[in-house]
Amino acid sequence: MKEALMYQSATSLVKILAGVKEGETVLILTDFLTDSIAKILASVTCTLGAEPITMSMLPRKGHGDALPEVVAAAMKEVDVVIAPTTFNIAHTRARQEAQKAGARVLILPESHDNILLSKGLRADFIELKPKVERVANLLTDGSSVAIRTEKGTNLTLSIRGREGRALTGFANTRDISAAHCIESSIAPVEGTAEGILVVDGSIPGIGLIQTPVIVEIKQGKAISISGGPEADAFRHVLEQKNDEQDSIFQVGEFGIGMNPECELENSMLSDEGVFGTIHIALGTNAYIGGTVKAKGHYDMVVRDATVEIDGKILLQNNDLFLR
Repeated sequence: MKEALMYQSATSLVKILAGVKEGETVLILTDFLTDSIAKILASVTCTLGAEPITMSMLPRKGHGDALPEVVAAAMKEVDVVIAPTTFNIAHTRARQEAQKAGARVLILPESHDNILLSKGLRADFIELKPKVERVANLLTDGSSVAIRTEKGTNLTLSIRGREGRALTGFANTRDISAAHCIESSIAPVEGTAEGILVVDGSIPGIGLIQTPVIVEIKQGKAISISGGPEADAFRHVLEQKNDEQDSIFQVGEFGIGMNPECELENSMLSDEGVFGTIHIALGTNAYIGGTVKAKGHYDMVVRDATVEIDGKILLQNNDLFLR
């Protein structure tokens, strides 16, 4: 029964989200910790008359770490890349160059043996797509964002001149597609984020947050991270990057979760997509419309946020106000 359910989700991934067609070549990229689902994805690919090519690599050391050159080269030679990996490959040069070469890319970061059983994959992706695009357009047209929560988040940032991104889950040759991690997001103007972010959802590599992580941000940079054990662990992860000019501490992304089927489950694919949450990322945004190139990209998920764009409420009490 478990395998039958996994095949159902795999079909949704390969046929609907990746849009695999007869005659196409599909690279299924895994690492040594995630290759258990490669066979299922390859089997579904075969049933569609396409040719699967599986490739497994050593797990990267962190989110956004560069991929081996042989992998990057292979990604540019296929029609579709489906990448269930331990760490996020979205913010890599290899992903961007593969899409420039014409490959449609679908990523599944923080994959595990049961990733295909995630509730988020049950979403009606076709119905949600225009809503995600509408929010992305509002971000494009906006100048400033204000984020507040009852737990103490009070953060502002500029998005003037930046382009909103609609991550609808559908693989494409332009932007990130992260399966059921449906979101509308944007790269804020560097140096403009100011205030306090109280993280009570999750942080990749750290897990679900038990004790709120308090991040103080000035001139677009996290200058202090405090709270409990999770805060200590997160600060240690960032400091260990030894990033030039502390780029890993720069605010690189603002996003709004748009998948009503997703739940907080200590998986980047689900957590960032949870409807009603927002996330702020530290680190690289050069591949999503910004200028920061750091040694990683780490999203911090915040629950029950109120979001205003140019003084008008967009999100409040888990309701969207689309004008």
